[in-house]
Amino acid sequence: MGKGKNNTRFKSFLLTRHGGIIFVTLCILLILTGSVLVGAESLLSRIGYQAKDDFQLASSFPADEIRPQSQESSLVSEDYSSMQFGTGSVLSDPNIQNILLIGSDTRGGEGYGNSDTMLLLSINSKTKQVKMVSFLRDLYVKINGMRDNRINASYAYGGPKLLIDTIESNFKIKIDNYASINFQSFEKAIDIVGGVRMNLTKAEARELNSHPDIYFINGRIQKVSTGMNTLNGAGALGYARIRHIDSDFGRTERQRKIVEAALSSLKHSNPVTLFNFANSIFPLVKTDLTNSQILSLISETSSVLSGQMQQTAIPVEGDYKPDEIRGMDVLVPDIEKNKEVIWKLLYNR
Repeated sequence: MGKGKNNTRFKSFLLTRHGGIIFVTLCILLILTGSVLVGAESLLSRIGYQAKDDFQLASSFPADEIRPQSQESSLVSEDYSSMQFGTGSVLSDPNIQNILLIGSDTRGGEGYGNSDTMLLLSINSKTKQVKMVSFLRDLYVKINGMRDNRINASYAYGGPKLLIDTIESNFKIKIDNYASINFQSFEKAIDIVGGVRMNLTKAEARELNSHPDIYFINGRIQKVSTGMNTLNGAGALGYARIRHIDSDFGRTERQRKIVEAALSSLKHSNPVTLFNFANSIFPLVKTDLTNSQILSLISETSSVLSGQMQQTAIPVEGDYKPDEIRGMDVLVPDIEKNKEVIWKLLYNR
């Protein structure tokens, strides 16, 4: 198979399911904005507290997460046996709190599931800035105690503790806390707030209407048109999952628009809607943040979350190599270059 064909295939492969990143971000930002301060104490008690270490290793998972081999000859991978963790000590700052948001792809009977979404929310109490770093699930990295694998496999094997250890070891950044959500209730969350207003391009509308079997689940199909649409939960999730019409950056931009539109809807919702939203969503959250820590974060960040947040995705475009290893489509990052991008964004280093 030629390299050009592989590059096209891997660009398509990059467009994996990221609807969960929206749901994770929406739920956590809802908590931090203080939109549910009416009854906040009782609502926060519905969030499940789970320490990082309180996780039993999955014994039913195979040694590697394998995708079916293509009938065409596979791209011959380079030898990555000499891969190393990032160099230097783990960087931290007393004014910065890094919270790892995890969206897990867990379904009934499928064990713990891989972390389909990994988003680092970095809150600087001194500068009052909030920044985000998303880690693509197919990053091929070193994992302590395991064979090198996709980064999301670390969650399936060792829960938040091993995933946090993997990110810290590879990229040398301190992660203070985590919050995880099973994001299959994304549709319900959007429906509760009355949907989101979204301006669709001709290409986006055509893609959704032409492939309802790909973009809509549970048989809830929403017909859309070019221009402004009010997307219900099914439509919003479909919009977030659009692929093939542009790049991964276009997909990320659509996800950002959904987050902003959903937050806007929440800000203009009445107290009953806000309470119903929080009451339905909060039980899906597990975190090692205590209620007092969450309330403290609310007071620190409520004034800045309405602004534009700086963000980046890892691997950075141009600083990774697509490959196929042991039957898996993976992204092999230049660890040092990607580490430098994270350090500069979060710590201005």
